[in-house]
Amino acid sequence: MTTYFNKRTGDRVEMDGQSARLDALDNWTRLNDDQSNPPVVDDGILSRPSLAGPRAEQGPGQVLVETTPPAPDEVPTLDTPPVELTPIAQAPADEPRQPAKSGSKADWQAYARTRAQDSAEEAEIDGLTRDELAARYGGGS
Repeated sequence: MTTYFNKRTGDRVEMDGQSARLDALDNWTRLNDDQSNPPVVDDGILSRPSLAGPRAEQGPGQVLVETTPPAPDEVPTLDTPPVELTPIAQAPADEPRQPAKSGSKADWQAYARTRAQDSAEEAEIDGLTRDELAARYGGGS
């Protein structure tokens, strides 16, 4: 196992064998197995304010998600605050996902229960067919 460290971004990569590409790049350093990460170097380009801020620690097999993703039409600038990353285990709960139109009746019933406005509407759910559930709670998709 070979470990490389990017001295400008702080990224650490482990791979089987060596990488001729990373060996050729001056910002990547090969580390020994017991060697800790060297300090990150401020190069004046990659260390912009928009990239600054604490980095979330990513454990093995853990996925990081954007806690506050930017709006779809937002173009980041140097004045834009950094995007916070949160381990997926701590990510805020999203709205329940709508099942596929061809999803099972049980999936549609479970989804409909999350969307029901009151107990009377929730009681009707068991008597509806899958197509009726999709028409009522599917939003036309």
